[in-house]
Amino acid sequence: MKLWKLPIISALVLSLAVAPASAEREGRDDMTVLGYVEDVHVGKLGLEMKGKLDTGADSSSVYARDVKVYKKSGKDDWVTFRLRGKNGRTVRYDQDVRRFALIKLKTGGTIRRPVIHLPICVGGVRGLAEVNLADREDFEYDILIGREFLASRILVDSASTFIADDECNVTERD
Repeated sequence: MKLWKLPIISALVLSLAVAPASAEREGRDDMTVLGYVEDVHVGKLGLEMKGKLDTGADSSSVYARDVKVYKKSGKDDWVTFRLRGKNGRTVRYDQDVRRFALIKLKTGGTIRRPVIHLPICVGGVRGLAEVNLADREDFEYDILIGREFLASRILVDSASTFIADDECNVTERD
């Protein structure tokens, strides 16, 4: 092969390698970029919690206290629980259970957790998240936001924390 052809072939190979990557990014300009740790406003009252945006988790999970599942009208599963915000304020919830999730434990086995729909807002991005109710007492973050909520909404900068402008505009009410 003649030496003058090498730069042309190299440029062609490089352009083919870069094209798919740039195509993957198309349509992501309107997505919000947030750090992997952000303040998350939870529920209709906007209870503020320290949250981890976890692209390695399929679903979301929140630290719920005093969780009790019961039957409403003798047929549907409901759950009552409390959430505590960063400022120590607690809010009691009483909601219908959407489903139950089986969560694999690190120590082996599984645990059954109720899953609910919960409005959340992080960095101005609002939505209804499917959240399982967990005992996260031994974890650093009260809420974990998984890919089901993040997808098509938020890009996570794994090198940053607390970069969101507080665009949720939620004032906690009693």
